[in-house]
Amino acid sequence: MSETNTKTGITAKRYVGALMQLAEENGLTDSVKNDLDTISETYMTNSELLSFLEHPVIPAEEKKDAVSLIFKDHVSEYVLNFLKLLIDRNRISILPSIIDIYSEMLNKKRNISIAEVITAVEIDENTVQKLKYKLEEVFNCTVEITHSVDSEIIAGMIVKIGDKTIDGSIKTKFENMKKQLI
Repeated sequence: MSETNTKTGITAKRYVGALMQLAEENGLTDSVKNDLDTISETYMTNSELLSFLEHPVIPAEEKKDAVSLIFKDHVSEYVLNFLKLLIDRNRISILPSIIDIYSEMLNKKRNISIAEVITAVEIDENTVQKLKYKLEEVFNCTVEITHSVDSEIIAGMIVKIGDKTIDGSIKTKFENMKKQLI
């Protein structure tokens, strides 16, 4: 991670810590998470908004007015004020990091891990549930599964959970066999 990314991450964690504390004190951790998801969806899919909010010449008051207009009916007052604070402190560019870190922190507090499952073909819900149960048993936490298909792995699956990767793909087995033979 570069020095800039490290500084951004540290700054984002400080903001998330304050936001999480406020959310917990007011019983709003889920509400804040939902609000941040709404903002993320809007922010990430609208390049004009992104450019506008990050533009150095546009006054902060105009940016805060725009944020109020866009989000006032969709997010809580706490989150709206948080966005305005980021604008005032010229930190709106770290919003994507803040959203990711908040989600990670909330999952950690709730002992939830996200497992990324990659298979060569689509798998049915019964298989997903069996895999979820097994992963919860092995990792001793609640597991939420995200699934994607990558036909290049030929068969089998790759599971990424936390900092661990379980690679049971045929592609990797073939590559390992090839290395042993050469």
